[in-house]
Amino acid sequence: MPRVVVAPDAATRLAVAAEWLAAQPLDAEVLVVGPTWEACDDLVRGAVVQARARFGTVRLTLDRLAARLAAPVLAADGRVPAGGLSVTAVAARAVHLLRAEGALRYFAPVAGRPGFPAAVARTLEELRMNGVGPAALRRLGASGADLAVLAERVERELAAGRLADRALVFEAASTALPEARLPAAVLLLDVPLASVRETELVAGLARRAQEVLATAPRGDARTILQLENALRCSAEADNRPRSRGSLAALQEHLFEESAPPRAKLDESVTLRSWPGEAREAVEIARAVQSEGARGIPFDRMAVLLRSPTDYREHLEEAFRRAAIPAFFARGTRRPDPAGRALLALLACAAEKLSARRFAEYLSLAQVPDAGQGADPAARWLPPEHDLLPAGPAAEPADDHLPPDPDSAPVVAGSLRAPWRWERLLVDSAVIGGKERWSRRLAGLERELALRRAAIADEDEPRAAALDHQRADLAHLRDFALPLVDRLAAMPVQATWGEWLGQLRALATAALRSPDAVLATLAELEPMAPVGPVDLDEVQLVLAPRLRELTVPPPRRRYGAVLITTAEAARGLVFDVVFVPGLAEKLFPRKIVEDPILLDGQREGLGVPALTTRHARGAAERLALRLAIGAARGRVVLSFPRIDVEQARPRVPSFYGLEALRAAEGELPGFEELGVRAEPESGGRLGWPAPKEPENAIDEAEYDLALLAPLLTADPETTAGTASYLLTANPHLARALRGRARRWLRRWTPADGLVDPDPLAREALARHELGARSFSPTGLQHFALCPYRFLLQAIHRLEPREEPVAIEILDPLTRGALFHDVQFEVLSELRAAGLLPYRPADLERTLATLDAVLERVAARYAEDLAPAIPRVWQDGIEAIRCDLREWLRRAASAGDGWVPHKFELSFGLADRDRPNADPASVGEPVTVLGGLKLRGSIDLVERHARGAVRATDHKTGQARAADGVVIGGGQVLQPLLYALALEQLLPETVEGGRLYYCTADGGFQERVVPLDAEGRASVRTVVDVVGRALADGFLPAAPVAGACRWCDYRPICGPYEEVRVARKPPEQLADLTRLRALR
Repeated sequence: MPRVVVAPDAATRLAVAAEWLAAQPLDAEVLVVGPTWEACDDLVRGAVVQARARFGTVRLTLDRLAARLAAPVLAADGRVPAGGLSVTAVAARAVHLLRAEGALRYFAPVAGRPGFPAAVARTLEELRMNGVGPAALRRLGASGADLAVLAERVERELAAGRLADRALVFEAASTALPEARLPAAVLLLDVPLASVRETELVAGLARRAQEVLATAPRGDARTILQLENALRCSAEADNRPRSRGSLAALQEHLFEESAPPRAKLDESVTLRSWPGEAREAVEIARAVQSEGARGIPFDRMAVLLRSPTDYREHLEEAFRRAAIPAFFARGTRRPDPAGRALLALLACAAEKLSARRFAEYLSLAQVPDAGQGADPAARWLPPEHDLLPAGPAAEPADDHLPPDPDSAPVVAGSLRAPWRWERLLVDSAVIGGKERWSRRLAGLERELALRRAAIADEDEPRAAALDHQRADLAHLRDFALPLVDRLAAMPVQATWGEWLGQLRALATAALRSPDAVLATLAELEPMAPVGPVDLDEVQLVLAPRLRELTVPPPRRRYGAVLITTAEAARGLVFDVVFVPGLAEKLFPRKIVEDPILLDGQREGLGVPALTTRHARGAAERLALRLAIGAARGRVVLSFPRIDVEQARPRVPSFYGLEALRAAEGELPGFEELGVRAEPESGGRLGWPAPKEPENAIDEAEYDLALLAPLLTADPETTAGTASYLLTANPHLARALRGRARRWLRRWTPADGLVDPDPLAREALARHELGARSFSPTGLQHFALCPYRFLLQAIHRLEPREEPVAIEILDPLTRGALFHDVQFEVLSELRAAGLLPYRPADLERTLATLDAVLERVAARYAEDLAPAIPRVWQDGIEAIRCDLREWLRRAASAGDGWVPHKFELSFGLADRDRPNADPASVGEPVTVLGGLKLRGSIDLVERHARGAVRATDHKTGQARAADGVVIGGGQVLQPLLYALALEQLLPETVEGGRLYYCTADGGFQERVVPLDAEGRASVRTVVDVVGRALADGFLPAAPVAGACRWCDYRPICGPYEEVRVARKPPEQLADLTRLRALR
């Protein structure tokens, strides 16, 4: 006799099921069908504990049962079950083909969007599970006609690939039922029925069984109706006596028209609010610790979510901090670096072997150890899907010896010395293309070998550095080039079977932990004959699944807190249940129509089982019923008061009001809800810690909780209370001292290089003006900010470069190209006897310019691989216009100045400079008796009267003021280059010049004479900088506005200008005097 028992709480339903199961003979075959394997397992294990033994009990989900029953029928038809990813791939292929044929009209504008195939797959699965065919869809207008075309093409692709989707599996299972051998007793434990095909299978199962019991949660009207139709009986409510209290009242009256007698909440129901989801997760972890201290095992507690994506990461971090074991169920997805690493490699292949994408792959620490992934077949893993057979338990990996860190290119998933590798990647200009990878790495190897041979063993430090570079380059080449070759060998188009072979080989060769990726790829095995498909379609199918893979949890959840969705709580019961997220758009979630098949069209089909807005609203209410119904002893409801990401308050869900009404018998208002949910201990977003230190979940919270009262207490009574922090962790002590000292009203070592110790002074002595050379540009940083000078000129820090194809011609690249063209043009004009400039030779001069620009631009294009050729060419043409105007103005100037030497360098012997004047010298130039200079003068001009001057070409805006001498120490090139010329050339030096030789600079010039004022100003610079180096005083003291564009702002922070205003100005007197010079 079939029965359908309905109860609001899981404990009652499970008690009914346990009694029914206990009444069956111990050796009788019983089929237990549940919503999840965990629910079936818990029930049967409990029955075994009571009866001490039980034989012949089979535990299955409805999908597993359908797959077992359908297997003979599908095998006879030559079909294999296709899981969710395979069906999405079929839908993607159908959309791809129909778009190519122009067969889609209504959906044509959105058919190319990444989410469209997945949305079509979901809608068609629901339609096929409810027996809705293309003929019925054609009656729904333009969108229905397109959907019918999609349904026909998907069905055709399924047939061509010999695939069976979920609808075909359930149809085959119903066909096989009359001949199948089934147990006489069947228990349907909280099984949800949402479609015609599922109901048909359950009905056929009931007809074959001699005894059937089905349980269902109250409020699941659709499932109860389907069970009544399938079992041909009316549902009955279980009226056994229940415990009294707020939890029982809440479960009994939630979303019902009835209400309990008015009563205050007892400890079985708690409602709390917290500032943000992250704090809410921490408070849940704290409550779990508290419940555990009361003796409740972790596996008797659960966190049930309605919006898992909003809470997953926060809960994972909170439980990790609190050292609480957590079991994330299969329905909860987590980011997986292996999946993202494979997607980065596929993007690398799609973007012509992009070095930036390759670096992204490496950043995910998925590089395998040497010899780890040799045989793809040996790493095959079965897919995780209920329509497919369950695979065997994974065997533990064989232990292997760790690699030798000095000889292995990879250690613990990361390349050795990755910062050195990135430097090599930038130096070699590997941007994309297989041939370019090999050519550029080989070219860099040859360059390093030549440098090494040139210095022999005369300079041991430089020789050792080059040897290290060559070793790093060898590791990079040995690792990267085979992988690049594999990516380059990927087919343009192939069947899914060929693609899966390529992807499996790539995953085993390139991923440190490929198991989850291989399981996802195995789900696509039924698609093997389908094709051809291209790489874009492969990425379209795989991207949604590989960005966030389902990380397989342990086989058993015992000993850990269960974290899963509210729907997955069917058939499970816990002593304590936490239900977070009772805020608008979190629980309940925003109800939206299916974009592929709107509700009006669904109602027109006349199939009640199709989901509409009413059913979606009922599903949200059912989710709360299931979550609260899973609690046996206590339920904790909570919601976030603040949306931290959007920086705005969150509105509590009206579900919170309904919960209080059902528990207390009276409906409160929203204001009362907010007041009552406020915890007694408070909870501030800016101070994430409990009121009492003993309630902290980790050391950081303990420290904050201990410090909180000190902020408002009398300082005389709290002195030394937090001193333990200075001994608890040396890094924390250093950070605390450093932050505090930066805000003191005196200069301390936390403000930069201030009051150095003897060791620092010894190191700084090697950087005094007479001990090493400086460039004028480096010295200019001192006036902008002494600490910036320290970081740039002494520590030699620089922004990280990325090996990417340039999209625009940035100012630095434009300036370098401009100067290279100027050097080569002037060199060729001198060789052709076209200097000095003459108006009559202008056409020949411009022709030389055009030829040189084409040659230099081609060389730069080879190095930089511009991503958008048109943008690159427009940038080159803009440079051509500026250079032509520069030559025209020079030819017509008539001021007597003639180009004499170009790129005259000094002190740059350690650099490879192909563009340098023959008169250049390798040693630095000493000026003013002690300052060693290095650099390169763009142009030395000679006047008819025999004097010379140094010109520095600028390609940006004219920022130096008229009449400038040193510009407060920020404009040093003209005079320092002029002083260097006095040592390099015998002629009289008149001064220096800044020439803004582009349209942006207005072709303006700033001429600075080398007179008494200029020499005195430079002497002041030398004295001030030299004294700062000798005294070891290089603090962060920026000039106004300097921090805004400073590369070192991430090091200092944004408040240096504020802090320096609090410091004593006396020690900045020299710097202030320097900045006051014109």
